[in-house]
Amino acid sequence: MKTKAKKKRTKEKAPAVTLQEKLKDCFDIDKLIQRFLAVWCAVNIYVICESPVMFTEMKYAFNIDVLKYALVILMGFIGMSALSYAFDKYPIDSWGMTVGFAGFSACVLMLHRDFWFCLSMIILAAIMLNFLLKTDKLGFSRLKIGNKATVTIVCVLAVFLFSVIAAITCLRYATYSSPNFDFGLFVNMFHHMRETGLPITSSERDMLLSHFAVHISPIYYLLLPLYFIFPSPYTLQIGQALVLAGGVLPLYLLAKHKGLSNKMTILTVIAYSFSPIIICGTSYDLHENCFLVPLLLWVFYFFEREKYLFMYISAALVFCIKEDACLFVFFFGLFVFFSRRKRMHGAILCAVSLIYFVSAVLILTHFGNGILSSHFKNYMYEDNGLLGMVRIILTNPAYVFAQTLNAEKLPYLMYVLMPLGFLPLATRKVSHFILILPFMLFNLMTSYVYQFSIDFQYSYGAISCLIYLAIINSSELGGRARRYMMSLAAIASVMCFFVTAFPKLDAYVSRYVKSKETFEILDEALESLPEDATVKSSTFFVPHIADRDEVYEIKSENETDFVVFDMRPALINETTELREKYINEGYITYKNVPGYVLILQNPNNQ
Repeated sequence: MKTKAKKKRTKEKAPAVTLQEKLKDCFDIDKLIQRFLAVWCAVNIYVICESPVMFTEMKYAFNIDVLKYALVILMGFIGMSALSYAFDKYPIDSWGMTVGFAGFSACVLMLHRDFWFCLSMIILAAIMLNFLLKTDKLGFSRLKIGNKATVTIVCVLAVFLFSVIAAITCLRYATYSSPNFDFGLFVNMFHHMRETGLPITSSERDMLLSHFAVHISPIYYLLLPLYFIFPSPYTLQIGQALVLAGGVLPLYLLAKHKGLSNKMTILTVIAYSFSPIIICGTSYDLHENCFLVPLLLWVFYFFEREKYLFMYISAALVFCIKEDACLFVFFFGLFVFFSRRKRMHGAILCAVSLIYFVSAVLILTHFGNGILSSHFKNYMYEDNGLLGMVRIILTNPAYVFAQTLNAEKLPYLMYVLMPLGFLPLATRKVSHFILILPFMLFNLMTSYVYQFSIDFQYSYGAISCLIYLAIINSSELGGRARRYMMSLAAIASVMCFFVTAFPKLDAYVSRYVKSKETFEILDEALESLPEDATVKSSTFFVPHIADRDEVYEIKSENETDFVVFDMRPALINETTELREKYINEGYITYKNVPGYVLILQNPNNQ
């Protein structure tokens, strides 16, 4: 029998580190600076939280015991030096500075919720990140994250995103902060859809009318099974949260397909899950636009995987969102045609998108309420309509640039690009910028203020294109540039979260806890209305009584069985004359809770 000779492996012993060398390394100038910053940040977090004076006030510094402050920093510095010396194989100082700065940033951003302050903190973070990644001071290159761990983290982030959106939107409804536009009308629509299968609303145009006469949005039927089982306004808010959190799946698959490592994939999902555009776009309740994010991401993913049948199915579902949603597919078709040189698929996507858009516009113009071209009234010269807009764009580019890039839109522009690490701009391929055109057209060129606000739903289509562009650009960058820009995206997204989304959540929680009894009184009063009665009501009450055939806003001319007035101190004066009008007409008090609600009953419908 042949036996394999075993090779003797001799381990070379590393030369022993002398005490002098260990001390020299421990007190290296780089480590000393990082150690001081770590302790300084930690101490300042404590002082800021304990101080009765806001840190933005000058007298804050004079409210601090300087001797005690310096002593605590010194003690912390000595303690951390001991740790650094004892665990010299680990980057204690670098991690200490990172964690300290992260905690300090979160603390001050939660207290001072200002865009410019947030921007300055992100700039500081960008400088620190460059310092840390330049020589891998945090040891990220040695950090290994397996597939199972990655999936677990991604799922946790998806649950976080769902929970935040669901909490904000459900608390909006629970605290009577959701008006008829744009929530009461959808509660009424889903009531009709559950009863008859038709998207009828009464409070949208002050008459019984199909919502599809305003917007062609059959995509809402995807939420109907959930609402059919759980017929509640909360179901609609939770459904929207599920839709947006569902965007994590195609995002994850797209990142993995483009060759991003597990670490880069996690950073991508962090940037998405904390994005102020994704979360704050739900600030005015339910909108069909929320479907744009996951469905467009599925379109992009199936294209990248060359699963064209599923790509076209996903594109068809995008068409079902709204009459103008097909334009995002049109621009993607241009990208496919010119950048990826898939001529046939690009031409089909463009042609079908244009045909659908023109058809939808004609249907709404002749059979519905028309399209909202007023959103671009800064391009509507006299009576030239959309053709006049095209003429202005082609012949007066300076005017377009002036309308697109100005001080008013800068905060919005930064809130979009910072949580993406400016990756949509990080390419030398001119054809990639085709995917930026929807952002310019829908959000920057317009004078309609809501379309360049993070608090409205109008950014969902454009942000989906930019997310896709960020992923494909990052996959083409060098390793160091990719790590830096994607890390910056995740950091900026989290920082922006603290000055945009977190204040909303904090405000609604505080409002609910503080005024819970008020909301219970309102709930009890509104529940006393007969289910089959017709009602007109103050706008913030409409969503709570919209589960009926006919409900209108308070100023409606339609005759109803009941009229409901919001009598809360902040709103009581808005309807003084209207109340007197109905009382003079002989309306009878059905229920009166002073300071809360007044319900009058029509004497002809007792």
